[in-house]
Parts: sequence; C-alpha cells; structure tokens
Amino acid sequence: MNNDFKPISCKRCGTVVWQGISWAGFARNLDTPVLTIEEEIIKRINKLMTFECHKTKVSFEAVERSANRIKWGKSKFSVILAEHHCSSFKLFEVTPPDYWAKLSTGKAMSQECVF
Repeated sequence: MNNDFKPISCKRCGTVVWQGISWAGFARNLDTPVLTIEEEIIKRINKLMTFECHKTKVSFEAVERSANRIKWGKSKFSVILAEHHCSSFKLFEVTPPDYWAKLSTGKAMSQECVF
C-alpha cells in the first residue's frame, strides 16, 4: 500500500491540498497549513480530523491524532495538519510548503567538506 502524499488542487475550491492514504489505510485530503495546538483544538471541536505527519523517503505518512496523542504533544520532527474542508477559493496557490526543510538539524559533515 502506498502511503505517500502528493499535492493536488481540490476540485471544489482550487486550494492545494495533500492527497494520500493515512496510516490507518483511509484516503485523505489534508490542508497544507501547519496547526498550532490551539488551531488543532478548534479543528477537532468542528469535527475535523487532525494528523501527525512524519517524513518518509518520498513524501510523508499521516497518523490520525486521538485525544491521547494531542495530550502527549508532537515530535519535534513532525507537523500537524488538518483534514481538508473547503472554505474559500484560492486559484493562485500552486505549491505546498516544505515542512521538513525548517525542521532539519543542519548539514551532514560530508555536505560541508568540498574536495
């Protein structure tokens, strides 16, 4: 089963979303903005699922967040995304953000040395 998420444009609202299969095996469309804990709670109150996303070699995997997972927080190498819900039309949004470039711990030694 291929769990890799890829960016697509939502057919209803035109927003760039992530489309893929969640860790539990369900097809999901996820919004691209990273959520703070406050934003995640608001999404959950509004009956939207949230997901903790972990980088893979090709893309990322999305694990559904339960109340216990929310209480425990998140890994410093993951991002929290919400299930997509069409809200406004965004025609000119074309590329999703690169979350893990910001989370990387720095260059490896071999990348710094030039011979």
